[in-house]
Amino acid sequence: MTKTIEGEFKKTKIYKELSKPLPKESIQRTEGAKTKKGYDTTGHGYQYIVNRFNEVLGIGNWNWGFKVVKEKEGMFKSGSRYQEITGEATIEVKIDSMVSVSHTEYGGHRSGNYTDALKGASTNAFKKTAGFFGVGKGAFEGSIDDDNRDVGDFDREKATTTETVLEFIERMKEGLTKDTISLWQAEIKNTSYNAGQQGILMRKIEELEKKL
Repeated sequence: MTKTIEGEFKKTKIYKELSKPLPKESIQRTEGAKTKKGYDTTGHGYQYIVNRFNEVLGIGNWNWGFKVVKEKEGMFKSGSRYQEITGEATIEVKIDSMVSVSHTEYGGHRSGNYTDALKGASTNAFKKTAGFFGVGKGAFEGSIDDDNRDVGDFDREKATTTETVLEFIERMKEGLTKDTISLWQAEIKNTSYNAGQQGILMRKIEELEKKL
């Protein structure tokens, strides 16, 4: 077996182990009514993602870092001030002593104090980057609860969803403007996507809105 083939085989094996479903207790949920975001979210706890990298790769065989790329101050509707931070997280995974793979994704967070905004932005970016390596990817696929749901319900839901989440995002990228944000939000709420998938799309609108 050549070094190239051996390396690719090892990458496939590592990805398979990293992308196995995280434990049920890792699931974290937030309610839009409490967070004031207007939508529910479902994801995985930060430490469970770190644990998966450590268990599969071993301490010292992977690392990650975060860099702030944008800071903004503003005011909530309540009149109190907020800090908004956008940054990039990079994860590097060692395949062997000669080869490593890295990937970078962006994330952001808004909070009433700087420390919480920084923590939220870094973990948000980290989780997105981890999803590239397969860790916690169910949160972004909208399939985080699939292993714990009734098969009949899942099949009925799939049958009524004619457009995948990724296809919806691509369509939204082409048509989203400052004037149509509320229309896209309303369309998402009226789709047959589950709560997790709708949360993904609402977060994507927030990301795209920052670039308008």
